[in-house]
Amino acid sequence: MLPAAPEQAPLSRPEHTPRPRAEARARRRAPSGLFEPAQLVRSVPEALRTLHPRVLVRNPVLFVVSVGAVLTTLSALLHPAVFTWVISLWLWLTVVFANLAEAVAEGRGKAQAESLRRARTTASASASPNCAAWASGR
Repeated sequence: MLPAAPEQAPLSRPEHTPRPRAEARARRRAPSGLFEPAQLVRSVPEALRTLHPRVLVRNPVLFVVSVGAVLTTLSALLHPAVFTWVISLWLWLTVVFANLAEAVAEGRGKAQAESLRRARTTASASASPNCAAWASGR
């Protein structure tokens, strides 16, 4: 038989004690969520501008979906039925949200490029005597 293990005090922290490191990390972290309200508001005008047929022609898939949306909307107007209205709505939502996703991605890319440009111009380095010796091979 094995001897009984001595009882130990629990190692867990009380529930009401906050974890300072986790809170500090959460405060420092830049917002990286998929649906940032400010980013969406900035992207909506660009998404609506890309609904123009001249812009849609550059993206053949969205152009075909938008032509289908126009045709099903005309069909729903001429021969009203719930099915044609639902299909029309679905196609229009597809076109609008695809344009919105593209505008958000473009906005994020521009923001990242600007951030990298800023970091490049503000970053400074100083040479260390040890680094110079290492670079020369001594």
